[in-house]
Amino acid sequence: MLLKYKYKLKPHKSQAVIIANWLELARKQYNYRLAERFSWFEATRTPVNACPLNVSVVPVERIYQNIPEFRTQTRDGRKKDGNGNPITKKGDKHSNIINGYVAWETVQLADLGKTKKLFPEYKSIHSQVLQDIIHRVQTTMDNFIKPDKNGKTSGRPKFKGKHYYNSFSYPQLSNANILKNANGRYCVNLPKIGLVPLVYNRSIPEGFKVKTGTVIRAADGYYISFTIENRTVPLRHAEIQPTLENSKGIDLGLLYYAVTSDGEFIETPKFFRKSENRLSKLQVRLAKKSKYSQAWKILKDKIAGLHQLIARQRLDWQFKLAYHLFSDTSVIFLEDLQIASLVRRCQAKLGENGQFLPNGQSAKSGLNKSLQDAAFGQFIQVLEYVAWKLGKKIIKVDPKGTSQHCWECLNKVPKSWSERFAPRHERHSCPKCGQELDRDYNSALLIQKIGLLSTQGEDITSVKTAVKASLTEESRAFP
Repeated sequence: MLLKYKYKLKPHKSQAVIIANWLELARKQYNYRLAERFSWFEATRTPVNACPLNVSVVPVERIYQNIPEFRTQTRDGRKKDGNGNPITKKGDKHSNIINGYVAWETVQLADLGKTKKLFPEYKSIHSQVLQDIIHRVQTTMDNFIKPDKNGKTSGRPKFKGKHYYNSFSYPQLSNANILKNANGRYCVNLPKIGLVPLVYNRSIPEGFKVKTGTVIRAADGYYISFTIENRTVPLRHAEIQPTLENSKGIDLGLLYYAVTSDGEFIETPKFFRKSENRLSKLQVRLAKKSKYSQAWKILKDKIAGLHQLIARQRLDWQFKLAYHLFSDTSVIFLEDLQIASLVRRCQAKLGENGQFLPNGQSAKSGLNKSLQDAAFGQFIQVLEYVAWKLGKKIIKVDPKGTSQHCWECLNKVPKSWSERFAPRHERHSCPKCGQELDRDYNSALLIQKIGLLSTQGEDITSVKTAVKASLTEESRAFP
């Protein structure tokens, strides 16, 4: 089992200077290595309409001109065979070009020695911290080039600005790196930085070993995140059979943050909206200051601190809500929301003369801000974590139709987009069975009903399949 524990660091002034310097050097190295990859990537390609079919567009010598064909291993490998002998030994030669592709990660790792000779300031950084920068570049490029299990890739990697590279990692730390100094204060021993005091507010669980440590720069100082592991603890998922008594459905929305199938209505906290006026005033003051002046930097820190406060308020409230929702139930059903689709911009509309027509984006922008303030994606992750921690269960339901059908008879009761975001007195009224209740409460009951049917051996996975099944039963009853 892998866990992450985060602690606040209290570095001395000299240590804070070293950490800030390392972050800046790491950012420059990351950008250089990324540019190196892009330069080779673009230099070896040409537009499709200019590509001949019988010859290479770029000479082979130019493609591999600055890349050594082989690398020589400088020490025995760590991996060993059954007899205890290293699989790879000192002096072994390995090719840097495999099937025409450059093994960039190993090439750039081998080039770090040359970097230290050209730029002596990099000698002050721990070797494993430098190597981790290359691993980050490799991961970024893999996400860009190689599709995931759904066949999707991430966007083109971006170069990191000064305020967008905020961490560096020690890939190999241990429990021995957490110790007390001469004054009895808990510290973490970071190689080439020293004993850095930290707020050791919770101890590492017994049996867990510290594997890695990541130093993180935040608006209010520095933190360290430890990855800890205990292989004897299995990662288990709760096996609970949902019933009407031990489950509840939850409908997430903006009028009410959450409405449960047992009739609880939870108000939306609107942390960002409440701080929006204060943020706008700070931004106005910032715009009047000279860029990079002392007053400008002070205001930037205030704005960053306020954003951090909003994020922490939201996360704390979501954790408290998650524990509250699980206090009287074992299974929670909720919609499998596609957050990226909800906050997507409206498609542009063009008139006959080529002019852009109104597409409703101005109104959608306010809705997007409220959706991002609610942070439903983060809340679902919090719910999943709390469920795992308590030994309980989260089951996601297809969201299509959950606001358009009656929970009792599954009759379709159409509601327009404006009605779904109308004032709270608007209610769900079913002409077929006579159900009269709040529309969000109706959705929560319907989510629970569909969730229970989908887990009880029925061939029902959504509202659509449930409606088909009910129509089939009615046709059999009244042939």
